[in-house]
Amino acid sequence: MEVLKKYKPQLRFHLLLNVVFGLWITYASFVHYPLNDLKAYVAYFGHFLLLQFSVFGFLYLMALRRWLFVLVFPPVFLLLSVAAFWVYTQDIAIAHGIVRAAFETKPDVAADLISLPFAIHFLLSVGWVVWLVKGHRKITHPEPLRSPLMALALVGIVCFYLAEHFKYGIFTRRLPYNVAVAVDEYAARAPLAFQKIDGTLASNKQPINVVFVLGETVRADHMQLNGYARQTNPLLAKRHNIVSFADTYTPMTYTAESLQQLFTDAAFDDDYSQPKYSLFDVLRQAQIPVHWIGNQTPEISYESFIDQCATQKILDPFHSELSFRKGYDQELLPEFEKSYRAGRRQFHVLHMMGSHWWYETRYPDAFRKFQPVIKSKLIGANSMQEMVNSYDNTILYLDYFLDKTIARLEKEPSETLLIYLSDHGEMLGEDGRWLHAQPGKGVSNPALLVWYSDGFAAAHPQVVQKLQAMRNQKIDLDFLFPSVLGLYGIEGIPYDHAKNVFR
Repeated sequence: MEVLKKYKPQLRFHLLLNVVFGLWITYASFVHYPLNDLKAYVAYFGHFLLLQFSVFGFLYLMALRRWLFVLVFPPVFLLLSVAAFWVYTQDIAIAHGIVRAAFETKPDVAADLISLPFAIHFLLSVGWVVWLVKGHRKITHPEPLRSPLMALALVGIVCFYLAEHFKYGIFTRRLPYNVAVAVDEYAARAPLAFQKIDGTLASNKQPINVVFVLGETVRADHMQLNGYARQTNPLLAKRHNIVSFADTYTPMTYTAESLQQLFTDAAFDDDYSQPKYSLFDVLRQAQIPVHWIGNQTPEISYESFIDQCATQKILDPFHSELSFRKGYDQELLPEFEKSYRAGRRQFHVLHMMGSHWWYETRYPDAFRKFQPVIKSKLIGANSMQEMVNSYDNTILYLDYFLDKTIARLEKEPSETLLIYLSDHGEMLGEDGRWLHAQPGKGVSNPALLVWYSDGFAAAHPQVVQKLQAMRNQKIDLDFLFPSVLGLYGIEGIPYDHAKNVFR
């Protein structure tokens, strides 16, 4: 009791500090989670408490020195409260793109984001800061090394590092840590080293128009076109001029590493110690304009590719795949309509959200064909059948998206190709594993299909014949760079002609 009495002011202050911090900032990362049963609520409440316990450790060390708390806590709390406001109200995902926008957006554009609710929230945050700083002045930290709070604080900090070691991102992808991670990523961003191209490259003058649809997390064996028992591609199955490849392979199981390999001449086992040729830079030097239209917030790993495009359009850049308010992929199509010109040599990239987790936010209600569907963000709270049903509904929506895109392309007679390729696949319960960024056949076997126009078939019958003959052959995803160069007849860049599927 004597010990409790001695440290009671500290205990009371730090309890209040963490309650305010937890509810005002940390909880914003959890409020939008869809949870449907007691198990899910208990799991995520435990996650929240454990995360805030780790935050307590850092806050306690900051509070040991009065000058440190007064100088550091107010700006940190106000910065985090601003981030939490947008997470609470708009489900904004805090990533380096947000930091980039904050530093690089024009002041008049940023001013448009200031609203009455934001002003009220910020003033309340200032009130919390004043109240907590005053409260801190009234306490002392006698013999901090002997304080039971010091032991708890050290356990909390160790908890942070152990949790991150066990599962990277379990804390750092959520407030307050994701702000620090985003700032660090923005400051440390280092674009790929690209091999310089001297002069204009030679290419054939055929007006081949390529639409490259970059998918997300779609595995080949859940495509009806590849023999999947469910009708996940009812529209595409009725079409002619489509070749779907069932036996694809990539060891790159997450977007960052996959796109760096796809869009360069890098091999699967490349360490990127030497500069690489960028596909988009090669196309640009061959006077073939590239247009990027994306529904994903760009990551540092592939931003440099987008910068090389003639035009770039990112839909809703402040809502990433982590958000539950991200728009559907069909919103890409009006933007595509604006830039697409039939009969010209162009290369369009349509970057989809695709089948990225959380599946239920990736398709409209009209495509909820396979039921019951998942109801909780906690994977363990859903049955395996619910997980597969929701995933297959995303494939059904992909079928609609590709069919609409093809319908637009076939309006005019031209030499046109649509290449659909998912960056990687997804684990759906095999060996008890889910999602991606891990080894497994479901992850390393992404969907790939090619649609060709009648005009292309007439001009290149041998290419079409070869594509048809290859539909059951193994295709490694390092085919893209040499195949696109071969398709346009680009000369002056070394590449592996044997991997060109359009020879």
